[in-house]
Amino acid sequence: MKSIGKYGEYRVLACLLERDIEAYQAININQNDFDLTVVLSQRRVVRVQVKSTDLNNKATNNAIDRIDKRYDYLIIVIFEGQGQARFFVMSKAEAMQLKSTSKQLGVTQIRNKKSEVKPALLPFEDQWAKIQ
Repeated sequence: MKSIGKYGEYRVLACLLERDIEAYQAININQNDFDLTVVLSQRRVVRVQVKSTDLNNKATNNAIDRIDKRYDYLIIVIFEGQGQARFFVMSKAEAMQLKSTSKQLGVTQIRNKKSEVKPALLPFEDQWAKIQ
């Protein structure tokens, strides 16, 4: 998919809105460290970084980089084909802990000649309640 990053952002935005969570696209001019702004209350606004990848793109680990930016939550979108997507929601601290000392955060692996999501990500799947 040519514009997988934007497509992932729009899918996450739609998921948030479907859950009655007020969300907007970030303004790239002065909010370039995150993709979405989520308004939780009059006093609480959080920043969401979205990273997207295709499970079957022939990469061995679909490594995600530049996750050390200024944001509150990271949502990883992994597309599995036919428009199906899986969403992994984590705080920035959780993302940095997963990345550990690596330069990038690997999100998939090859097992039995088939791409799959790394087991370390599974506890974060569909954890939308973290943002509320």
